[in-house]
Amino acid sequence: MLASLLWASQHSTVSVPGLRHTSSRGKGVDGASTPSSAPPSPTAAGLRRNLSGSDMAAASATAKAAAFDRKKGGLGGQRKWVRFDRNGETSIIQADKHALVHQLGVQLRDLRLLDPHLNTSYPSALLCRDKALVVNLEHIKCIITKDEVFIVNADEESVVAFIEELQRRLTPKELPPAPGVSQSVPDLAAAVAAAEQREASQAQQSPFELRALEVVLDVVCSHLDRLSADLEAAAHPALDDLTAKVSTANLERVRRIKNRLVRLTTRVETLREVLEKILDDDSDMHQMNLTARAMDLIERQSSLLHTLDRTSLRLQPHGTPHTPKGFDEAAERDEEEIAEVEMVLEGSFLQMDNTYNKLQTLCEYIDDTEDYINIELDSNRNQLIRLEVMLTSATLSVALIGVVSGLFGMNLHNTHEDSYDLFVIVSATSSAGAILVFLLIFAFCKYKKLF
Repeated sequence: MLASLLWASQHSTVSVPGLRHTSSRGKGVDGASTPSSAPPSPTAAGLRRNLSGSDMAAASATAKAAAFDRKKGGLGGQRKWVRFDRNGETSIIQADKHALVHQLGVQLRDLRLLDPHLNTSYPSALLCRDKALVVNLEHIKCIITKDEVFIVNADEESVVAFIEELQRRLTPKELPPAPGVSQSVPDLAAAVAAAEQREASQAQQSPFELRALEVVLDVVCSHLDRLSADLEAAAHPALDDLTAKVSTANLERVRRIKNRLVRLTTRVETLREVLEKILDDDSDMHQMNLTARAMDLIERQSSLLHTLDRTSLRLQPHGTPHTPKGFDEAAERDEEEIAEVEMVLEGSFLQMDNTYNKLQTLCEYIDDTEDYINIELDSNRNQLIRLEVMLTSATLSVALIGVVSGLFGMNLHNTHEDSYDLFVIVSATSSAGAILVFLLIFAFCKYKKLF
């Protein structure tokens, strides 16, 4: 159980070759803690059970205590890691960064890259070192060797789900007992054939580091694909509402969705570029096959020792250690190793490329909706301008009547002040002139196709 392992890691030590661990019980002469027995390894069911019921509160309190212990031990370079080996055993260790650098063949800046407190400072990265793969992809931060996976920040629920996926997919299946150990085998030939079949099935499996990397990429790609699907499901109703009615609430809703889209597109594009860069370089893919590199190193050392032995004994003096056939076989083996890594990365790259294309399509749909809204707003703005022109024309026409009334309203005697008939004629003529001016302005606008 993950909660019990977290508690045990604070009060005891899990023994790991080459790594020093601290303990709250006491320290030895060299500052290292006194080792104790390792706690039981959590199973997938146990990890999942800790995410429900009263165990969630205990796990949360333990996570807070673990975070506080990390802050206290940060000066000494101590950090808790979840170690998952090729046998499916999971344990929690507390290791010094310098010990990790020496044991795993990574660099100090790689451990800084995996620091959960600097999550936003470094982009996604997949780095190949001499003995390990440094993985910093979204919420997954781990170091993969040819036999183990070291995972940091195991307090998060998403990382717990990743550990469960590792246990489900990488834990070896139980094999039937060996002949003559726990059961009697009537046919010896059948037992030998079964043993050979088991060995052949194990030999056909991909290296442990590639299978672990495949799980990492599947979890990260599925996570980003799920976020993309959720964003797409939320974007279409918001855009439809905005198209139906342009309001402040709908505009704010679309603005938030567009911000989420930009951030998610950046994350997907970063992972896509990382995979594309590795796929374009055969040397990087060859270095990622740690098991093959180790086997090649052993073969080269064995060949060198064999050559030295033959030279010392002066056997076959005219023989050469490297023949064209040997070079061809080495090149063919390298191509197979590269193809094995390429098969792991290519599927994730295609999935990320599909997700990236879906996000681009959604971005284009949002841009098209914005263009439609701008066109609609421009049309409404043009209608308001037409109404303003008509009102201005009517005001000008009425102002002409005011000019005539102002002329006749002066305190001047013209012998027509008492003529009612002349008043009617002047009023009718000025009103008709105003109407004529308005009609002329409207006709001019129609002629110029302004209306």
